[in-house]
Amino acid sequence: MRIDSDLREMRGVPKGQLADWVSSRFPGGTSPQWWLSIFESLEVSASPFREATPDQRAEDLKLAAEAILLAVKLGGVRAAIGAYWMLRIAALALRFDPPVSGLPKILTPDGSAEWALQQIPLKRERAIAESETRRDEHLNAGEGFYAPVGGEVTLAGEVAFSGLQDVELILSALPWVCSHVKDKGIEREIRSWLEIQGDL
Repeated sequence: MRIDSDLREMRGVPKGQLADWVSSRFPGGTSPQWWLSIFESLEVSASPFREATPDQRAEDLKLAAEAILLAVKLGGVRAAIGAYWMLRIAALALRFDPPVSGLPKILTPDGSAEWALQQIPLKRERAIAESETRRDEHLNAGEGFYAPVGGEVTLAGEVAFSGLQDVELILSALPWVCSHVKDKGIEREIRSWLEIQGDL
């Protein structure tokens, strides 16, 4: 399977050279689906339910963080997807006792949460306003707004994701690390976002 062979190669790439490997492996660019398959495969391989040495597990967690950062930098996935996955991998790392040693700061609760907060594309007030606009659009929508039941759906061009959807995606993942965050400023920022989550 291609993802398995790609992952084997990626594990052998020296740190800091992953971007070069990706550009030579995919000169025409990568797809979001490829990146998501890589994230998922690394998550599964680092799972506490899989047999792996502590060193192997640490290397896969570190590779996952490096891949997520690179995918966002290259535009392979949206920043919100990267934030969601970084929080997901950081939450996975929290499941080990004793903790996995040698992980980068971005895989700590504080590091992953701080980075995820930086990827939120809207201010709180704007997110609430856009949510109210979306709610009004849905309440006042005519029959043409919804896809026909049992009929064909034709998408016009590429599907766009709103900033509000990205906010909601990141907020859905922040609780996974929130209770482990030590920095009071980061914790306050998380809680101020989570307080409005129900209004979105």
